[in-house]
Amino acid sequence: MRLTALFLLLLPLMEIAGFVLVGQWLGVLPTLALVIGSSLLGLLVLRSQGISLAQRLRRPRSGDPERAAKGVLSGTAQMFGGLLLILPGFITDILGLLLLVPMVRSALWKIISPRLVFVQRGGRGPGWQKRPGGPSSSGPGPAKAEDIIDLDEKDYQRHNPNGSSPWTRLPGDEGKG
Repeated sequence: MRLTALFLLLLPLMEIAGFVLVGQWLGVLPTLALVIGSSLLGLLVLRSQGISLAQRLRRPRSGDPERAAKGVLSGTAQMFGGLLLILPGFITDILGLLLLVPMVRSALWKIISPRLVFVQRGGRGPGWQKRPGGPSSSGPGPAKAEDIIDLDEKDYQRHNPNGSSPWTRLPGDEGKG
């Protein structure tokens, strides 16, 4: 936490130093062209990955939830890389370009995935089976004839110490105690 805060405090100073060094090496106009070019590249990446990620999130996911999470993480890392490219500065540009490299995203996945818990909500995914005699959904199926117990009124007795509750009365009990 403290290391992250220190990095965020020192980042503007490092970016200014980067501008000065690159400006001395290339000149002012090429340095500005690099900054503007990286921002435009970042906009393109952010736009394409934002649309792609939104479509990926809307699509119903069937199959492996881990693979779906890896795809979402990859798209999010690419969007974050595009955002870093938009920010002016060469250090953020380098970090943004690194997030666009598939090998870096794969390494990031290997670091993050052990900390994730994968949950799959109902539907037809791995491990889904149709219950014998049941419908094709995961809900309760129709009752079988042998599961139904039909009682006559003489076969059971209700014990109702307080007959005033509307929750304990049955239809047709209006005249009874």
